[in-house]
Amino acid sequence: MRSAVIATITAAAALAMGGCTSTQTGEASPTSGGNPALSSSATSGTQAGANSLIGLDACTLLADSEAQQAVPGAGSHQDLGDIGGEGVSSCKWSKSAGDDFTAHTFGTTVRPMQGIKGIVVSPGGQLSDMTTSEGRLAAVLKNNEGKGSCTISIAVGSGRVDITDQTNGSTDSACSVVSKISGYVESRLPKT
Repeated sequence: MRSAVIATITAAAALAMGGCTSTQTGEASPTSGGNPALSSSATSGTQAGANSLIGLDACTLLADSEAQQAVPGAGSHQDLGDIGGEGVSSCKWSKSAGDDFTAHTFGTTVRPMQGIKGIVVSPGGQLSDMTTSEGRLAAVLKNNEGKGSCTISIAVGSGRVDITDQTNGSTDSACSVVSKISGYVESRLPKT
């Protein structure tokens, strides 16, 4: 039963990370600061607009040690490449259900040509707009992939970066994870 739940969560998160086809830009980040040790590839683009996201590797936006701070017990990242379309970069991390019976599959997806206005909301999904602590436009999408899913999409020019979590726990738990991760990620995004 436990392995079936983990497999279901992992599959749902992979679909959530790669299945969005929106063309809307957006940004989301929590109020906490990011890690000052930035990867050169994560900070190389500084021009405004979607082009600053082209070639940005989603796996450079969150270190494995930061992922483990957000979700204790998370494993190393898995580079999903361009799942979700050409130019898209996706990366995921997973934590199997432990003594607390809670599993998480979370990740980052860079979408240079898809903005927050094009986010597709599934039946039961709840979309709300926000502004991040750094003043970026963003959208929060709850329960779009079912109960226990949360995505923050941060606008970067005409593109966006999605931060997602799918858990067998509560949606609030997923959104808490996404909020923690966005603190690391937003500081590494190109300025617009």
